[in-house]
Amino acid sequence: MPVQFGGIEIHRCTDCEGLWFDEFAKAELLEKKGAEDLDTGSAEIGKTWNAIDRILCPRCSTVMLRMVDAKQPHIWFEHCKVCGGSFFDAGEFRDLLHHTVLDFFRDLRVHARR
Repeated sequence: MPVQFGGIEIHRCTDCEGLWFDEFAKAELLEKKGAEDLDTGSAEIGKTWNAIDRILCPRCSTVMLRMVDAKQPHIWFEHCKVCGGSFFDAGEFRDLLHHTVLDFFRDLRVHARR
């Protein structure tokens, strides 16, 4: 389902409430105050969906790559190497926008993804 914030359109999954960002949309929204309001899904539900591997890109059907945010390695998201889009499970984009002391301790416990 398309949603807009500050003139930028993204898509929210009606099943898992994850967010799809076309190439460059994520970077633009990270700079906008209040963008965390786009991420309305439950972080607990997002953690459940995050366990699913081998996700196909909703734009071009390519198998997406698992990525780790360099500043917050507890955040794993999917990225399409063909069209450049990114998918964040519910709660991940909101977490990405708010780097806290708690995140520092979370990052210490991050294990390699299998």
